[in-house]
Amino acid sequence: MRILVTGATGTLGQQVVPALLEAGHDVVRMSRRAAPDAGWRQADLATGEGLDDAVRDVDAIAHLASSPYKGKYTQRTDVDGTQRLRDAARRAGVGHLLFASIVGIDDIPWKFFKQKLAGEELVRDGVPWSIVRATQFYPAIDMVLSGAARLPLMPVPAKVPGQPVDPGVVARAIAENLAAGPSKQITNVCGPEVMTFKELATAWLEARGHRKSQFPLHVPGALGKAFRAGALTLPDHPTEGPTWQDWLNQ
Repeated sequence: MRILVTGATGTLGQQVVPALLEAGHDVVRMSRRAAPDAGWRQADLATGEGLDDAVRDVDAIAHLASSPYKGKYTQRTDVDGTQRLRDAARRAGVGHLLFASIVGIDDIPWKFFKQKLAGEELVRDGVPWSIVRATQFYPAIDMVLSGAARLPLMPVPAKVPGQPVDPGVVARAIAENLAAGPSKQITNVCGPEVMTFKELATAWLEARGHRKSQFPLHVPGALGKAFRAGALTLPDHPTEGPTWQDWLNQ
């Protein structure tokens, strides 16, 4: 198939593109910047400019692009931009729109999660679709802990379980979903083990050779309650792949 990939240069996109190429697909990457070669198409989710040309003559779209925590721009890209992409795909007769999303967005009262949920609802309307939800990516956990470790005391959410996953595992699931065609279902891809963020941080500190005291951070309100209840996890749906310790060792 010829597959258009939005967000091709992101953490997930850098894993999805080679997985699709290895499976024999013709991959077209989308960027809002000038296309460097024939394997790219220029389009902007925030304005809609170039989207009709970007989706022309493609069989499927892997919609991975996201701009979290950027205020009004997030709304323009992740929600309005998803609608623009869906409408362009419908006009072009694209046979499959796959949307990358997040485990737990139904139950967590967080603005960005609500925006991703709105994106899911848009994708379900009018185009053959699939949704792949994933838990936290190992590189994202690493980035958050790196920032926290710069403080005198390392703040770590108290009693909050996570189930992080290697983005390569998610990429393979996306490639399999695209090969199978639009399922009109949600596929959940979770890490192989559930760990509290304290346990994740302790393993990270040891692997990085840092000496740092952790400070238990209490997340208040409904958000904290959802986190502590395990809304970021699906313990009954582990996916085989590298553990957190495996990833840290690599």
